[in-house]
Amino acid sequence: MINVLYVGGKQVGIPELDGSDVNLDYVQNGMIALSAIQTGNFDAVLMEDQLPLMTPSRLLKELVATSPAVPVISIVRGRDRKKDLLNDFGMGLFSYFEPGEHSGEEILSILRSAKQFKDFKKDVPRTAARHFSGVGFEKVVGVSNEMLKIYHLMCQIKSKDVTTVLYGESGTGKNLMARTLHNISLRRDRPNIAVNCPAIPSELLESELFGHEKGAFTGAVERTDGKFLSANSGSIFLDEIGDMSPSLQAKILRVLESGEIERVGGAETIRVDVRIISATNQNLEQKINDGLFRQDLFHRINVFPITVPPLRERREDILPTAMSILKNLKKKHKISIEYLSHDAVQLLNEYNWPGNVRELENTLERVVLIHDKPIIQSEDIKYILEENSSSFHPAGTPVQVETVSAEPSETQDRPVQGDPPVMEAVPKIDTSSVKTLKELEFEAISAGLERNNWNMTTTAQQLGISRMTLYRKLDQHGLRKKDQ
Repeated sequence: MINVLYVGGKQVGIPELDGSDVNLDYVQNGMIALSAIQTGNFDAVLMEDQLPLMTPSRLLKELVATSPAVPVISIVRGRDRKKDLLNDFGMGLFSYFEPGEHSGEEILSILRSAKQFKDFKKDVPRTAARHFSGVGFEKVVGVSNEMLKIYHLMCQIKSKDVTTVLYGESGTGKNLMARTLHNISLRRDRPNIAVNCPAIPSELLESELFGHEKGAFTGAVERTDGKFLSANSGSIFLDEIGDMSPSLQAKILRVLESGEIERVGGAETIRVDVRIISATNQNLEQKINDGLFRQDLFHRINVFPITVPPLRERREDILPTAMSILKNLKKKHKISIEYLSHDAVQLLNEYNWPGNVRELENTLERVVLIHDKPIIQSEDIKYILEENSSSFHPAGTPVQVETVSAEPSETQDRPVQGDPPVMEAVPKIDTSSVKTLKELEFEAISAGLERNNWNMTTTAQQLGISRMTLYRKLDQHGLRKKDQ
């Protein structure tokens, strides 16, 4: 059961939740809500867009200050309320929905995520909890189950000086996760130095990391300290450590084993106290088999591995991440963004984001620079996605995220003349016997629902029908989710 405090004002009730496992306690205004949240055991707060005594934004601010562990969800019924959404996400709004636009299952999904997030924050010490609040998580927004697991892992080692490798595709935000690991650690008040290993030529990387003596090489006009000395007593983040040369890997291993470095061209041994956090988008074990990565170094840095999932595997994070990005873009470019239209949100949720959070950020920045207007529509986004990526697939369609040539061959992805078009993700229907249209319809809908884990929006899109039509078909065929 999900216990929800509903702040209703003049508008009361969410028919989409009738018959669900949600218990709603109704209050009429923000003052009563602030009192109730301190005495009751609520998993989330639902807040209407018209309230007496105080505005929804003011109530949100007070609720976050009073009970930061309880997620607040905005019920948006009017356009005027949408104008506040960007700022509200910046203050800690968990999510929002529009009755009539979002199905009961979608609303339930938001509430279930809210309860899971609240349960997590309840178990986090107050000193660490501030790092996991909505948009404030080092610009990484995550409310999905996958991100909650990562938060749990981080909390387990926040007071322990262990080496960590962050695994994940390019653009998932591994550098921000590394920064967060430092910020919640006992070294939080000490230096935190980041090094992008592939961005520095291999012949210069050693000097960059360990420093050099005057005259050590051409251009070394004075002695310099490297990144390790700059990070002394703090943390150093080695991004894409899998690209590091074997000779330099040996020197990193020495630091881990002895805590000692030497400047390039120098004989002085210098002791350093540095926590090493690494990241890679490669399979280090495969690189070991290929003779490209030292096995002894792997075991030293891989004490506590954390895998950051791609954005397509945590779709609950797309909307809050997008809202956080837009809030920053509004400030950066001084433009008047108010909100994303419902169709625009739907499009963002359906795209598979092969470039992950980085692609989402770049896409939205292009949109706001090209279309300087308050409301971002789906058509403003779609052509950019289609222009910049050949990987536009509905949710649930497999995506190959691979490195491809910048100059594809002339025949690449070109259908053979005369061949019929390839149909992807079409359910295989038994045609050994003649079936009625109703039977075929039942099989197609059932297969689509199972394939998409009962995501109504995605299933309806793949079947070429509206979401309301899909719900009507479910009733006609008596289809229900197995756990219901």
